[in-house]
Amino acid sequence: MKIVETRGGIEIRSELRVGARALLLALSVFPLLAPYELILKPDWNSYLNAAFLFVALICLGAMTVSALLVWAAVAGLSSRMKFDKTLGIMAYSSGAPVVRWHTTHCLLREISDLRVVKTDWSEGSPSYSLVVHVTDGREFASGSSESREEVESVEAKISSLLGLST
Repeated sequence: MKIVETRGGIEIRSELRVGARALLLALSVFPLLAPYELILKPDWNSYLNAAFLFVALICLGAMTVSALLVWAAVAGLSSRMKFDKTLGIMAYSSGAPVVRWHTTHCLLREISDLRVVKTDWSEGSPSYSLVVHVTDGREFASGSSESREEVESVEAKISSLLGLST
């Protein structure tokens, strides 16, 4: 989560960086070693036996992991939430290399509430994000951060910009 402050507003950027995408793509190659080492490299005499079916099942799982890593690299969303006091609008944009960028606007006066939302994970520390509630029922969530203080600081700045009570 990156915060950019200007005279007339605040922008929250949550981007999956090019380096992270490249790393995910590079990691997707390693599970493909299983099919190579277990099916292509050995000289199987027969494909109709329990050992080969077990190996084929392992290779199917490895290829699935590779496909999921490639999908995360090319379809992992980046988002931007911009509060512009000068224009009186909030713009929320999200997209990825294979997902067209989409932008939604709402008037700042339509924002009814800002909340810090905690997400607990099965492993590791929780993450926090800022959720913007609009009077028509729509909700927009920022990218997540491991620091509750960081998100609460952003919430306070935006509340001050909008004149909302915290």
